[in-house]
Amino acid sequence: MNKKTSLNLLLFLPFLSVFFQVGVGSSFPQINSIYNNAFYAQTFIAITPLVAMIAGSFWGPVMKKIGEKKTLTVILLGWLTSLLFIIFFYKNPLLGITFRGVLGVFDSMLYGIALTGVSKYPLDNITRTKYYGFVEISGSLGAILGPLIIGIGFIYNQKLTFMFLFVVVLVYFIIALGKVQDIKTNDQEIIKQEKNFSPKIFLAALFGITVLTSIVSAQIMIPGIIEKNFNSPILGKIIVAVFSVISMTGNSFKHKIKGIRIYLPILASLGFLGAFTVSENAVLFVIFIMMSALFLGFSLTMSSEYASMLSKGFEETGMTVFSSLRLSGNFFGPYIGSGLPFNISALLLGVFLILSGGFLKVSKEN
Repeated sequence: MNKKTSLNLLLFLPFLSVFFQVGVGSSFPQINSIYNNAFYAQTFIAITPLVAMIAGSFWGPVMKKIGEKKTLTVILLGWLTSLLFIIFFYKNPLLGITFRGVLGVFDSMLYGIALTGVSKYPLDNITRTKYYGFVEISGSLGAILGPLIIGIGFIYNQKLTFMFLFVVVLVYFIIALGKVQDIKTNDQEIIKQEKNFSPKIFLAALFGITVLTSIVSAQIMIPGIIEKNFNSPILGKIIVAVFSVISMTGNSFKHKIKGIRIYLPILASLGFLGAFTVSENAVLFVIFIMMSALFLGFSLTMSSEYASMLSKGFEETGMTVFSSLRLSGNFFGPYIGSGLPFNISALLLGVFLILSGGFLKVSKEN
């Protein structure tokens, strides 16, 4: 089993993180019905990424010391145990939210291990960008299947849906336990350039937060609009899956657009601003948001590429800080997507995406 196979196995982890988070997020109407309290429902969705954002930077030094294999073992055991408690207590809002929060401690590293592995593994620039695209494609597949499996499953039987996910992750854990190896670069140039943590990584994190918040907000808004205007929960899940397919296309082809391009988030913003102007028409509103999906996909992969440029020499710490902070987009997204009028949410996201271009500052050295 070579190290590149280990890297490929790690690509499942972003899928798992997004699959569960977006699936639960798309189930806001059903969770709201269980709790009969919108704040509890929003917090049940948002608490995992909030805790992940706080806890994520802890894992960088841990992984540097014990390696990917042992870190993966710890986080998957913790993730599975947390999910087991959620299965038993999710109908109690306080316990359900508490154990979703505990899950966030371990969920924070699902993206981090994959991104750090890509950053450390000796790859040429185009291949590395492709792998960052694979990481985001993995997450996008989770965003597509989450609403279709978790979301639709929540309509009929929440506990059975949780149990299905538990079994899938347990099977992956058993397979990965024997096959994942530590990834150590042999690139002497990178070894020579080893340096301390640089605050420049926060530029990539802030950009990534804005892009991910926009994606998650759209994924929350679309089912809400469809269910409100067409009284069809299943149609809402299907349409948000289409949004994620378009976004995944952007993830797939970012390597065709070389380097860091400020115009990508600006183009993404135009769809949200267009949605604001047609907010009275639900169909046009969704279409305009869909127009942003491709450029949001480009921008999300670009955020990882940008973080890699800024974290040379301190990959474990830099990429885990980046990935954990970027996860806060999953925290802000549900509140913006469901806590504000849809037209105001679209306006805010359009403006934020334009402003996010200011974080994309790449030196000649990078």
